[in-house]
Amino acid sequence: MAIAFGQHGTALAQAGFAALIVLCLAVLPVPAFAVDCPRDGSLIAGAGDYRPYNIVEGDSVSGMDFEVIEAILDKMGCGLTKVPLPWARHLNAMQNGLVDIASPVTITPERESFARFTDPYITANEILFVATDTDPAYDSLQSFFEAGNRLGVIREYAYGGTYPALSAAYAGQIETTDSLELNLKQLMLGRVDAILGETYVVTAEINKLRAGGKIKPTEVVVASEPNFIMFAKKSVPADFVAAFNTQLQAMKRTGEFDRITEKYRSTQAVY
Repeated sequence: MAIAFGQHGTALAQAGFAALIVLCLAVLPVPAFAVDCPRDGSLIAGAGDYRPYNIVEGDSVSGMDFEVIEAILDKMGCGLTKVPLPWARHLNAMQNGLVDIASPVTITPERESFARFTDPYITANEILFVATDTDPAYDSLQSFFEAGNRLGVIREYAYGGTYPALSAAYAGQIETTDSLELNLKQLMLGRVDAILGETYVVTAEINKLRAGGKIKPTEVVVASEPNFIMFAKKSVPADFVAAFNTQLQAMKRTGEFDRITEKYRSTQAVY
């Protein structure tokens, strides 16, 4: 039996149907654009050991970036060859179109001359890490210093945010070491009250030292900067990067991106 909506009923039904279609499309996986994969199907990515983003052990390359990149390329019907490369050689190879991908990176005018960039891939936060039995009563780096606390940092490391200005004002409360590992050991020995470092990088080092039960992250963010995935202009066309971007944003909407990256934020992770 047909149902007579009438003029207004028909309009409402059509509007409701259209809304339903929009809702369904929002939650469905986004199909890959019909773009050709560069290099006849398999792109080349360079990698240095920058954990957990890039993990290099001999000729083996893995890490958080490559889990994300390979998941997207797989949806696009493309493969990936990963090559261990020192950073300077990696950039040179990108300029010459011998390597296609670098990640994670920040955007600079020099890099814009030879590379295309995705939308922001991940936000790199520099935060304070403390001993697990510590209950921080401060909510900023300034209030940390004002309370008389001592901060551990790595010598010659370019920290951002409020650190450069505050480091001059509170130089007597800053302890420097030559590596992140030594910095964390200073914290575990109680020689500093907190260390400053990028969330994912410090977490990876905590896991490497099996110190997850001794050190924890705080919610004190000192600096925050978006990072990107970079493609070589000489070997990767703009429409391919646009299609890659579409898949990246779809991964974030569906929660797949968080499912991949979440384990790298845990101080109990094994990877």
